[in-house]
Amino acid sequence: MAGSKTPVITDITPEKSEHIKGIALLLLMWHHLFGVNYIEKWLSPIEGVDMFIGVSAKICLGIFLFCSGYGLYKSYLSKENPGRFYTLKKIVQTLIPYWLIMLVAIAVLVCLKKFNPKYIFVSLFALIHDDEMLYVSFSWYIKLYILLMLILPLIRLIERKWKNIIIDLLLYIALPFAVYYVFKGYMDEEHFISVPRSIISSGLFLLFWFPLFAIGCIFAKYEIYKKILKFTSRFSSPLVIIIAFLICGYVIYMRFLFYYYCIADVIYAPLFVIACLLIMDNIKFKSKYVLPYLGKKSLYYWLLSGMFFLNTSELTVLITWPQIPVFILIWTLLLLTPFVFAVDFISGKILKLIFRK
Repeated sequence: MAGSKTPVITDITPEKSEHIKGIALLLLMWHHLFGVNYIEKWLSPIEGVDMFIGVSAKICLGIFLFCSGYGLYKSYLSKENPGRFYTLKKIVQTLIPYWLIMLVAIAVLVCLKKFNPKYIFVSLFALIHDDEMLYVSFSWYIKLYILLMLILPLIRLIERKWKNIIIDLLLYIALPFAVYYVFKGYMDEEHFISVPRSIISSGLFLLFWFPLFAIGCIFAKYEIYKKILKFTSRFSSPLVIIIAFLICGYVIYMRFLFYYYCIADVIYAPLFVIACLLIMDNIKFKSKYVLPYLGKKSLYYWLLSGMFFLNTSELTVLITWPQIPVFILIWTLLLLTPFVFAVDFISGKILKLIFRK
């Protein structure tokens, strides 16, 4: 079918990635609000649909890791000279805003008379994923991100050896899964037993999530989306958009029916990302402010949203009063945005002082 308009053949740009992360953030928020029983009741226009989407919305983790893998391949792994201390800078750029949010969490916990100072070191790097120890709920991702940054130089060395997609799939996808499932009994991220045991557990924790990061790297390395976009340019934009929307719905439906740890999301997450990108590349309208901002500041929204759950669940009432799911989501984002802006502003000033030449 001849296309009425051929989209520009481009790869996944940082701007597109911000849009995808914005979508992932909305899924993340929906998952925490309606997919894991943190909220007991709400008014649902269609009973059961909110929970159905909420459970499947956990695909957001795979989407975030896919985008991180893609972006870091382009900015670091594929670069001849990415700059000194690149990974260390990325870690610091993540920890500074996280620590600022942790100070907010500590202030809230002090007001609620629930602050325990003996967990400060554990919370600094999200070392143990016990909700009673972590001052910032949902901050386990901080540890994963740090671990990924620490192994990036090793991956960069490996990347110089070959360019073969079969080898990459075996090394980066199949092998980590195989090692994890053989030794998964040794992973315990919720308790501290000993330093050696914690190191082993952290290694297995990294192997569990690494394939989702690696699939993003593979997409960047072999420019897979660019080839998909070139292929779909043969068809009319409306047809591509309809099919892409169907794929998004199918992924959400299938993920609810069948999910086996991260193995399924290695397939689901790229499919969902590709479908969203095809929609964006085949429509004229694109969000210029909302989605890009949500995507760029997604980690801040992620961590600050934890204030309404788990350790500080007393604050849940602040976001649930609209009662209708869509309005709860919108109100939560609106409520968080001033705090996101403030943390971003302060952390930006601190990072400028740290990295000024």
